[in-house]
Amino acid sequence: MNRLEKIANFAKNIHAQNNDGHGFDHITRVVALAEKILLTEPSADRELVLCACYLHDTYDEKLTDNVAGQKALVSNFLDEIFFDKTVKNKIFEIIDNISFSANLIERKTLDINGQIVQDADRLDAMGALGIIRTLEYGWAHGRELYKSTDKAVKNLTKETYHQNTGCTINHFYEKLFLLQDLLNTAEARKIGAKRDKIMHDFVKAIENESNYF
Repeated sequence: MNRLEKIANFAKNIHAQNNDGHGFDHITRVVALAEKILLTEPSADRELVLCACYLHDTYDEKLTDNVAGQKALVSNFLDEIFFDKTVKNKIFEIIDNISFSANLIERKTLDINGQIVQDADRLDAMGALGIIRTLEYGWAHGRELYKSTDKAVKNLTKETYHQNTGCTINHFYEKLFLLQDLLNTAEARKIGAKRDKIMHDFVKAIENESNYF
């Protein structure tokens, strides 16, 4: 078993029981999207990109109450499978700087490897599967689907982003509709354009149909 396979198994064990849109199915789609983008970005480091893809949610603050402890667990695992400190730090640098919330106040500067991981993760938040993931997250956290009087929050900070308990549809306005303009690579923007339209059509339909009750 090579290092990438070991990392995939490690991530699978962490995400196996997740039911709020951050399961291992999400991880495998991010990896597949990154592979597609990598075909158009020959200067990127494939192993670094895919390692970061597999591990990008392993200590996400949305998914664990002990970020520091979980990150230490990931760090120890990487040591065990013989990643040197320089490569390990590059993996953590990508993971720590790609999230939407980490870029709310100031957009982080990422090299091509980080840009690909970020694009792949954001693409899986978009389109039909992105809609499903958003609904799963809302259901798992007891959120109402749509409420016309519940308005989306503008000028989010990292704190208000994570604390927000508004209806699920608000998430499209607060984050998902913004992603198309935040994608880094040409390939991601091409994929994202179709997914962005799917989301807008879905939200428009929800809002229109909600007028009947």
